[in-house]
Amino acid sequence: MNILTLFNRDVPVLTQSEIAKILGLNMTTTYRYINTLVELGYLEKNAKTKEIRPALLSLALCTNLMRATDHLKMIKEVVDRVHRENNISIDVAFVLDDALVRIYHREAEETLTYRLPDVSKNCLHNTALGKAYLSSLPEERLVEKVTPMVLVERTKSTITDKDRLLSEIQVTRARQFSMCTEEYLPGLLAIGAPLYDAVSGKGVGAVSFDFSVLQQSASEIMANYGDMIRETARTISRLLPEEEDRGWR
Repeated sequence: MNILTLFNRDVPVLTQSEIAKILGLNMTTTYRYINTLVELGYLEKNAKTKEIRPALLSLALCTNLMRATDHLKMIKEVVDRVHRENNISIDVAFVLDDALVRIYHREAEETLTYRLPDVSKNCLHNTALGKAYLSSLPEERLVEKVTPMVLVERTKSTITDKDRLLSEIQVTRARQFSMCTEEYLPGLLAIGAPLYDAVSGKGVGAVSFDFSVLQQSASEIMANYGDMIRETARTISRLLPEEEDRGWR
């Protein structure tokens, strides 16, 4: 478990020697622990470079632990209230590397929307959650994040040009919420706002409201829900556990 806690946003990859040095372990013991975690599916080891990083099973573990905390209970209360008062679909997710880890979802009644998987990769550029999170990054970090990304085209509306994506993020940052118009799935509209760690001020994820094109237009959603998504994100951000309690950044 100590090995797993070494990985975070700033340290996504480590070598065996780095892990041994940080934890004060000998190389033989470190090798055995790492291989056990690889066999169990919690770590991945690059066969060529020997670099080690968390695997998707670690994301699932973090998600399950988060779901068992009092923090999530309070987040659920906020989401449930907004859902109950407005009958809208709501997603709350954290970001780890290039993946969205969904921690809570409420679905609107009698409405056709789409439910994201618990762990979604290659979707920071084509979802309201992802674009909202990207807008929380400082400019230099944003460029570093976007440069190596593969902008997967999911629909005809998906942004696949990196300069256009960066421009979109600037607009998102200025208005403090993102808008996704059938970019992830035909017929799906979503508005999102970033979540911030209350102590460090770093962006850690996002919350989104999801709609069908049969309900409202993008302009109507921005006019009707822009203030609400911003306020919901601020409320949830105040309830998030600190980085050391979440176990990842």
